[in-house]
Amino acid sequence: MKKLNKLSSCLAAALILTFGADSFASDVEVGRNSVTLDFSSHAGQSKCKYTVKRSTGRLSEFKTIGKTSDTRFTDKKIKGSPYSYYYLVLDAAGDTVAALSPESELFGPNVHIYSPTDSPEGIAAEMQEIHNQMFRAEMGKERHTVLFKPGDYTSAGLFKVGFYTHVAGLGKVPYDVKIHNVHTPPHLKNDNGTCTFWRSLENFSVIGEPSYEHEDMFNWAVSQAAPFRRMYSQRTVRNQWKYGWVSGGFTADCVFDAPVGSDGQQQWYTRNSFLQAGRGKFSEGAYNFVFNGVELGSDADKPTYADSDWDKGGNVTFIETTPVVREKPFLFLGDDGRYKVFRPALRRESKGVSYTRTDMGDGVVLDLLDSFMIVKPGDTTSEMNAALASGKNLLFTPGIFELTEPLHVSRPDAIVMGLGWATIVPADKSEAAVIVDDVDGVQIASILFDAHHSSRTLLRVGDKDSAADHSANPVVLSDVFFRIGGFIPQKVHVDCAVELNSNNVVGDHFWIWRADHGVRNSVGWDVNSADNGLIVNGDDVTIYGLFNEHFQKYQTLWQGERGKVFFYQCETPYDARNQEEFMSENGTRCGYAAYKVADNVHSHNAYGIGIYDVLHNDIMLENSVEAPDHKGIELHHIVNTSFIPGPRKGFKNVLNGMVESTYPHAQQYVARINHFSGKN
Repeated sequence: MKKLNKLSSCLAAALILTFGADSFASDVEVGRNSVTLDFSSHAGQSKCKYTVKRSTGRLSEFKTIGKTSDTRFTDKKIKGSPYSYYYLVLDAAGDTVAALSPESELFGPNVHIYSPTDSPEGIAAEMQEIHNQMFRAEMGKERHTVLFKPGDYTSAGLFKVGFYTHVAGLGKVPYDVKIHNVHTPPHLKNDNGTCTFWRSLENFSVIGEPSYEHEDMFNWAVSQAAPFRRMYSQRTVRNQWKYGWVSGGFTADCVFDAPVGSDGQQQWYTRNSFLQAGRGKFSEGAYNFVFNGVELGSDADKPTYADSDWDKGGNVTFIETTPVVREKPFLFLGDDGRYKVFRPALRRESKGVSYTRTDMGDGVVLDLLDSFMIVKPGDTTSEMNAALASGKNLLFTPGIFELTEPLHVSRPDAIVMGLGWATIVPADKSEAAVIVDDVDGVQIASILFDAHHSSRTLLRVGDKDSAADHSANPVVLSDVFFRIGGFIPQKVHVDCAVELNSNNVVGDHFWIWRADHGVRNSVGWDVNSADNGLIVNGDDVTIYGLFNEHFQKYQTLWQGERGKVFFYQCETPYDARNQEEFMSENGTRCGYAAYKVADNVHSHNAYGIGIYDVLHNDIMLENSVEAPDHKGIELHHIVNTSFIPGPRKGFKNVLNGMVESTYPHAQQYVARINHFSGKN
């Protein structure tokens, strides 16, 4: 750093403040219209005259604002928010003594915030370095959030997004932040994107001409647990990398001017979005595509989105409106320069997006500092629970948080949300990682629950005696993901990953995963064991985008009345050992249905149910779906196929002994049911 003062300010900043550096640490006091820097811990023993430089971004031009012989300096010339400024302190030789920022202290080292005054070259270099670190880190420990303040960043070029990376705009609407392009190249061979998990985009625009050339398209080529929310794209969006396999995905509250689709996605769920040009030239010829509350523009091929005849090979389910949903809360910068969280309003029978070009939509604005505990690595579970009990919400910054007891949410309208794939781990032998009481309006969003230890469940909402009516203000669970096994080489057991006991809960994008692969000694029938992915005991529960895979008994067991599911994706466990061990109904029925509606349920609706056989051993499952033959049971569009076909493995029937399925076909076989309606 000896030559810092001989370089241009932008280049100097880029050299000092590159990704991974321990820069812009603490020792900052924020006043109403001032920032006080304390660099005594960085200054050493000798006294000298220090130069203080200031900028409006980490990678922006730093200009001198004062000199001091003290190791404290107060900047009283603040315009707007104190959190807009970054500071460098140089000694008499021009060496950097300290790099300080209220903003960086607020969020910690794994939140990377960019300003429109930042060097495009510096942004591009940091984004590439983050991607290089996270490209193959499927089971890695690092977590990153990249935030862009309102402005135009198109000159920074193409961004690649790897594992555990959350990229978001800080505007009120997606149009406030402009980015050139985004790609998600897969880490597997042969352009295989079936393990391109755990990354997310939110609240910005991708600007460029529509094109079907690979490099010019917005290639969001992902599979499970890769939410794509509140986005606007001028570019053609392709949910596939070249012609490789993919198994995704989830889109909500987005506007697409150009075509969006793929040629080889296994399935996709799209909710409350606007598709001006539909899928364009893309064929989307696989299994299960569900569109819920989606508006189609004048250039869309509307007949191809019609609710297709699945008995004749159709794969599209189109539902005109979304019954009840509250969009995910998100972080943004208010007009006063302070960080806020926007909690969108509940919408009923909605269609299209929740915002306009100039209006963020109905909802509640919460000041981050006033209303939230910002949870950073090192904070204790007791501190988090105390904050919740005192009326604060929780915002988890990127990291892995080992809990010592369950987080207990007992207050109506509490928010627990994460940035950058914040991961919470339940304590060993605990009841759960998070327990939500039977109260109104709680929202849990953007959290990865990871079972490093055994626990009864990972998330529990309500208890078995819950009976309150929450229809006016339901609990909403958005982008919540659950992993059992894969990450650490030790035995874990979870009875049921998610248990929903309260009435009227709304789920908006789950991936519940008993891992089928991971680090050595982390997966196996007796290694990462779990009976059920999801058990629903509450009435009037609605889930959009339910991905639930590889569990050892009923993967989804629905025991509440009037449940609704819009899109379901499920694979059998790979590793069921033999037929004798894999029997349901007290050992009288072969295998476990992947979607089980309990016999005592009289009303249930599900749309777009994709269930796939990936059995390694010769095992038959009697049915992929089981539901009682009651008048209120309505199931629309069920599809089975076998990804590892064999003559003695697979589903005997699609539903309740009806329609021959993948067993005993030696080659890949697709079986479908268009509609089932109970009669008795």
